[in-house]
Amino acid sequence: MTSHPPRADKVKVDKWIVQEHVEGVPDVERMYRKVTEEVEVALADDEMLLRTRYVSVDPYLHGIALDTPIGDHMGADSVMEVVEAGPSARFAVGDLVQGFGGWRSHVVSDGAAWQWTGTFPMVFPAFRRLEPAHYDEVLPLSAALGVLGGSGMTAWGTMTRFFSVRPGDTVVVSGASGQVGSLVGQLAKRAGARVVGTTGTPEKAGYLAELGFDEVLEYRHGDDLEAVRETLLKAAPDGVDKYFDNLGGGFTDIVFGMLNVGSQVAVSWQWSSQVGQEWHGPRLLNYIMFPRATIRGIFAPEWFTDDNWAALHAELGGAVRRGEIHYRQTVHQGFDAIPDAYRSLYADRAASRGKVLVEL
Repeated sequence: MTSHPPRADKVKVDKWIVQEHVEGVPDVERMYRKVTEEVEVALADDEMLLRTRYVSVDPYLHGIALDTPIGDHMGADSVMEVVEAGPSARFAVGDLVQGFGGWRSHVVSDGAAWQWTGTFPMVFPAFRRLEPAHYDEVLPLSAALGVLGGSGMTAWGTMTRFFSVRPGDTVVVSGASGQVGSLVGQLAKRAGARVVGTTGTPEKAGYLAELGFDEVLEYRHGDDLEAVRETLLKAAPDGVDKYFDNLGGGFTDIVFGMLNVGSQVAVSWQWSSQVGQEWHGPRLLNYIMFPRATIRGIFAPEWFTDDNWAALHAELGGAVRRGEIHYRQTVHQGFDAIPDAYRSLYADRAASRGKVLVEL
């Protein structure tokens, strides 16, 4: 039997590569450069050529960028469509999939899980097929990167797999106006909690109030911490039972001093260190020891199972469809808009509402 080499086609691939590592607030002009290549695609039997439909931009990507070798493409979560597939590929032509495809117009991959070996080693999950019937005008395909994707799984997973919120609990959510924080706050309210959130602008504070947050603090990294402490004590006079932490730094130090017995802390992200370059803090173990607090890091991919995705669609997606949970997303247009969309998370935060993504 004669063996034939795989057929090779040339495809124009656009990608944003990392050209410099910049600490602190991301400087996208220095960090990223667009590259266009004519790539000869010769698929192995288990490989696919995928066209990117949507790309996610998220604050945690700054850590990914700093660990990405110079000249490599920028990684990110994306929704892709299979345009070619080998005979034993896990998905078929026309299938829509979600995975860590990066800031690229096209991706060649077998869709398998892969090991990231950066500062914090992790496994990026295998690509998953998206069922078109699950998406509509209320929850469009882009929601697969947001409320029905990693953001939604982070919030829902924390509330169902870690937090044990009881009626009357006080739940504090720092950095609450992003999609994850706003979902955590709404889910906590549905569980009967008093919810206190922080955000950086009056517009976003008003949005959180509309969502039902009981108290909203306007806080930005570098604010006077004594004044912040006084405001938070007034907002949470009975202490803190659950803390969902997106900020770290001085604000988290204040919250730790207010933890009640049996409290739970979910560490989702740390703006203060990843962006603010604040890598130190007081020794807070006394604040953990005496209230017998439980602190847990949150890494949503550990919950990326078929059963959990089905439950997320039924429970969180169902609540959205019934009008019980609300979400926002800001969708930028075009491949060239990716760096500016990412910049908006830091430089134009009032305009970036909810989940921020780019449609290619």
